[in-house]
Amino acid sequence: MTPAEARDLETRFEDIRRLSRDEGLDFFDTHFEIVPMDVMHEIAAYGLPTRAQHWSYGKVYNHQKIHGEMGLSRIYEIVLNNDPCYAFLLDTNSDVANLLVAAHVFGHCDFFKNNECFHGSNRNMVNEAVDHAIRIDKYIDKEGLDAVEHVMDIGFALDRHIDPKLGHSRKPYPRREVVERIVHEDDYADLFGEEKLSVERRVLGDKIPPHPERDLLWFLANYAHIEPWEKDVLEIIRKESYYFYPQFETKIMNEGWASYWHAYTMEHYPDLSPSETIDFAHLHAGVVHPGGRFQLNPYYLGYKLLVDIERRWDKMHEAGESTVTGREKLFEVRQSDNDASFISNYLTEDLAVEMKLMTYGYSDPDDSDDGDIEIKSRELDRIVKSLIASKLNYGVPKIVVSEVAGDRLYLEHVRGDLGPLDAHYAQKTLEYIHDLWKGPVELATWQDGRTVKLSIGPHGFESKTVEA
Repeated sequence: MTPAEARDLETRFEDIRRLSRDEGLDFFDTHFEIVPMDVMHEIAAYGLPTRAQHWSYGKVYNHQKIHGEMGLSRIYEIVLNNDPCYAFLLDTNSDVANLLVAAHVFGHCDFFKNNECFHGSNRNMVNEAVDHAIRIDKYIDKEGLDAVEHVMDIGFALDRHIDPKLGHSRKPYPRREVVERIVHEDDYADLFGEEKLSVERRVLGDKIPPHPERDLLWFLANYAHIEPWEKDVLEIIRKESYYFYPQFETKIMNEGWASYWHAYTMEHYPDLSPSETIDFAHLHAGVVHPGGRFQLNPYYLGYKLLVDIERRWDKMHEAGESTVTGREKLFEVRQSDNDASFISNYLTEDLAVEMKLMTYGYSDPDDSDDGDIEIKSRELDRIVKSLIASKLNYGVPKIVVSEVAGDRLYLEHVRGDLGPLDAHYAQKTLEYIHDLWKGPVELATWQDGRTVKLSIGPHGFESKTVEA
């Protein structure tokens, strides 16, 4: 790109920025950087421009690279929740693609700033992740790559087992202490000058944990017998997991919001040539296509829901049935919802039929290797449950620390969770926890309606079914 072309594109970006703000979008200052494909793949793999090294990022990088080279997917942009926001654009994008991307980015940045799920999120993670990387590099130099990578393996196996309701910053549990209180044996004894007194003793902090603990990373970092550097590595992984959590729980809304705004902005941008208008329409159709086989595109679902909400509320406003317009309703939804509430509250039966949504599965659940796949239901309730199932509890089984007895750690798979545990992953994760805890670990779960106890200790791993 020549300097003149860069200046022209920058001017057009400013036009898009101004048009976005004029329509009510409110976003942090946004810095754009045009990068080659290999850098784009690196940022996509790491989730941030710079992050502590780990072999798993190379695995994701290779996946991204191969899919891009085969034409199965292409990354046009990456935008980061930060203040200021940072957006990375592909250097092979056409001008019209970059204009669409700029409008899309401003939609994301508005969502980051205003959606309640992001309130309290770390707006400086781009810089803090650099510090995290430097600290882990120092641990690698001192403790060795294998030792540090093993702790990181454990951290990443548990990085979604956090508790967003309690948040990142927490105090330790209350320390064990006995509290004494003098009480009258008779409620009215003091009125009659009687001196019959007794001492009531109450133990605080007697049980660890005092409540079922969901934040496994926090618990192990604070209560496992580990070295300070190991605790720091776990806390780094945990802090970054909290940064990514709101992005996980709003993926459909966030992409739908950005797609809605790039469509609106580009349709109202006056300086597109006829050929650029055709190119934009082609690119937009590619962004909001329904999806591939057995895969629903989140951009498509979010975009269709938002367009339908605007249409329905405009219709109600015109009929005097609503005090807010469709556009005003969209801004309300953008502020207050996450994917689970967005889908539950606003996916209608008519829209589900229009989008040809259904649930599906194997005709014979016991023959998932070679069995046929069939439509299970077109009922709205089942479709909604299926769509939001993967959005619950950060996409992982709900496991809590229930008790510590001596050196034994008891975990529980909470009843009512979506389904039984994968045996292989459950065993491997228990082995990881045992490595940190350095004592016996037991997990109570279920299979086919019966309680199953998975344990690991001096004699290795065991799985035992407990009869009801």
